[in-house]
Amino acid sequence: MLALGALVVSPVQAAFNWNFTYNDVVNNTNVGFDDPTFGAPRRATFEAVANYVSSTLDGSGTIDFTLNNSQTDGGGALASAGTLYFTSPNGFSNGILFQHASTGTDPLGGTHDGSATFDFGYNWNSETDAPAGSEFDLYTVSLHELTHALGFASLADANGDSQISGGNPGVYGVFDSFLERGDGTALFSTTGGATFEGTAGDLTSEDVFFDGPNARASNGGQPIKMYAPSPYEPGSSISHIDSSLGFAVMTPSIAPGVEKRTYSAQDLGILQDVGWTVAPELVPEPSGTALLALGAVVLFVRRRRVV
Repeated sequence: MLALGALVVSPVQAAFNWNFTYNDVVNNTNVGFDDPTFGAPRRATFEAVANYVSSTLDGSGTIDFTLNNSQTDGGGALASAGTLYFTSPNGFSNGILFQHASTGTDPLGGTHDGSATFDFGYNWNSETDAPAGSEFDLYTVSLHELTHALGFASLADANGDSQISGGNPGVYGVFDSFLERGDGTALFSTTGGATFEGTAGDLTSEDVFFDGPNARASNGGQPIKMYAPSPYEPGSSISHIDSSLGFAVMTPSIAPGVEKRTYSAQDLGILQDVGWTVAPELVPEPSGTALLALGAVVLFVRRRRVV
């Protein structure tokens, strides 16, 4: 028990910084983040999202992130994003962005840590005011995509093989290490560094859960159901919280007019389990409601948010 008048010192959070390269601007595309009217507010909104992330999660150093040339056809996913990964050794990894942010050391020495692509062929709310009913909220989608780049992603393909190193065992996400079937059977083990021990059918069973201690604490003591539809959806399956938890940032799709601009307890619980330190005041409370080898080849895995 503290004596009256005792000084209570809260932990100090270290915030990491961001260094953005907008290829639209570099290449003078005149669209997307370089649009004469909407380019500047789009850049400001994306950077506001990044500031929210770095104020929520502990880290150090400066993260190098590239916004690729924007798409404008409105014919596919709203956006996609990811981080780079080393292709060896086998094991569970959060990727280069996490490594840079958690150690303060740049493992690639100048190459970007992650990147994103947006399709501005859709009707977007490009600023930080509330979206109209017909607009997709850029803030919400940006937060979702940056979170994939933080390591909120499965690296398994439709057969369970590693998308990074190929084959099984292989390089999988730390995220993958917490996945299990509804009966509690783990889908991955540490055999051979990291091994998928399930079946292709498990990944389309609608019966996959994330079972980390912080995820459970955030979800009424229960594991969090993941998005595992049939057929398998590349870039989306297993890498999202099931749509039934509609309040989470990391559900697989978003409707126009909807905004989700802060992490849910479940989003934060999963981020904690994969290795991020959450600002003390944001750590989810239990509720009753529902260094890798340098010189290895680097691959990039992208996750997307669909319409």
